[in-house]
Amino acid sequence: MADLTGKGMFSAKTVCIVTGASRGIGRSITVNFASKFPPGSLVIALSRDVEQLAVTKTLSTKANPAVTIVTHVFDQGTLDQHVYETLLKDSLQGRPASEFQQAVIIHNAGSVGSEFCRNLTDVNQVSHYLNVNVAGLVALNAQFMQVFKDIPSKVVVNISSLSALQPMASWGLYCSGKAFRDMFLRTFALEQPNVRVLNYAPGPVDTNMFHKEGIQETKAEDHLEALRAMEKNLLAPDTTVNRLITILEKNVFESGAHIDYYDEL
Repeated sequence: MADLTGKGMFSAKTVCIVTGASRGIGRSITVNFASKFPPGSLVIALSRDVEQLAVTKTLSTKANPAVTIVTHVFDQGTLDQHVYETLLKDSLQGRPASEFQQAVIIHNAGSVGSEFCRNLTDVNQVSHYLNVNVAGLVALNAQFMQVFKDIPSKVVVNISSLSALQPMASWGLYCSGKAFRDMFLRTFALEQPNVRVLNYAPGPVDTNMFHKEGIQETKAEDHLEALRAMEKNLLAPDTTVNRLITILEKNVFESGAHIDYYDEL
């Protein structure tokens, strides 16, 4: 981003990867970012849900026909090394990485997985959760850096949460996963001073994850009551994504910082 001479990240011909792009915040990021990128840019939308990815592609193309939208079915919990090594290269569809002025990745994919810590006796369940929310992000981020190593301007955004900073009963895996992602990308920012890195907490958002994995599956009663209270003031996905866009456009944050929707800019 620093290489764009103050014009802002949405002025550059960009390749942008969005995980968890089939609905909610991920879909909103894909559509809104696509609407702002200049002609010739490429947005790669990743998700497990092929049908909902098609909807995201239609909405994004309508928002900006001059930007190419590529969808790719991707399970971030996979342990298939070949998938990680070929995913981004295949998604470029023959276009050279050097064609782009900027590379952006938005790490949005994730899950809640509500359970009390004392009950996490199934090692396969725990391992799968960590594969989706931690290992998959680490591996994909490294592949992003390899594939786009020659692009001087790079931006990495992790969709974080208040849960990365504050424990919440029966969300032990979720809080730990979010905390890991934040710290991993803070370390990554330290190692890669030429990459702009942001941990963005979007606030309580009106998504399927909030209602299903949050309201319906949360097991701690006090935590559930707090979620139900939030339900009255949920943010629309576009509202929080527009805040993210503002933060990125202003580009004054410390690389690796954790910034919440409600923080003053």
